[in-house]
Amino acid sequence: MAFDADNELLQDFLIEAGELLDALDTQLVGLEQMPDDKDLLNAIFRAFHTIKGGAGFLEVTPLVEVCHRAEDIFNLLRNGELKVTPAIMDVMLRVLDALNTMFANLR
Repeated sequence: MAFDADNELLQDFLIEAGELLDALDTQLVGLEQMPDDKDLLNAIFRAFHTIKGGAGFLEVTPLVEVCHRAEDIFNLLRNGELKVTPAIMDVMLRVLDALNTMFANLR
């Protein structure tokens, strides 16, 4: 990880990503209840995209890779190529758990 040089950037990322991860938890549960909510699908996609961008800038490759895969799935959901199903939501909640673990290890 190449973020040692600028601790302020890391701290900014930790704050923003932490807020996004907290919001994702609520948003994913909401999507289970409202699977056709396009605004919610877009918000979730943007959150993964934003975390991926910050992690990429800081060269935190594992976070980038997981967020990129989540982003791919939500892009398919947004475009109607996949439907929100309980199985997909179970996987996405596990993805969120993995991201939270990775994030905690950065702190």
